[in-house]
Amino acid sequence: MEDIQAAGIGALLAMLNKRREKLAAEGIFSEKRKLALPTYPLSIGVITSISGAVIKDILNRVEARFPLKVVIFPVTVQGDSCAKDVIEGINFFHQEKANIKGLRPNLLIIARGGGSFEDLWPFNDESLIRAVSEAKIPIISAIGHETDTTIIDLVSDLRASTPTAAAEKVVPVKYEIEEKLKNLNLQLNLSLIHISEPTRPERISY
Repeated sequence: MEDIQAAGIGALLAMLNKRREKLAAEGIFSEKRKLALPTYPLSIGVITSISGAVIKDILNRVEARFPLKVVIFPVTVQGDSCAKDVIEGINFFHQEKANIKGLRPNLLIIARGGGSFEDLWPFNDESLIRAVSEAKIPIISAIGHETDTTIIDLVSDLRASTPTAAAEKVVPVKYEIEEKLKNLNLQLNLSLIHISEPTRPERISY
């Protein structure tokens, strides 16, 4: 025997580690590059498959927490065309045409459900990682389950353990906001009443 080389998943892991080290050396994963997420987004874009449970879970959580505008860019979430499709989705939302038509969201969610190591491999694609790092719209990655980690999770502005968790992280709860506003309004009214009360002169004894 003169040489031993990894094959199958072993070869992919070796490639993954090499790619991760290369990108880390470039500073692509630096916290300084990450964008802040809006506290109260007016709209969100979702890049995912339109079939399956993922998009339904996201839409259900948005509807339950705070109904707002959701723009979906459908893609394949595994296979040879996956990375290319997701890059196309990112570019679509950055186009001026999307902005003019009111389709540019305040943030993006890139999501897919769980799968094998090979199924999730497109989310380690170097071109996709660079597209995410250059994005001007904050991006949340929600790929696979909590135990799954891909390179897109390292470069995104926020990583969510699941697609459902992604919706919960970025969409506030309407009821909680209404309660805060009621309390603030009550405090404001009490302050106004206190200010408007006439000041009684002090009684002076001779």
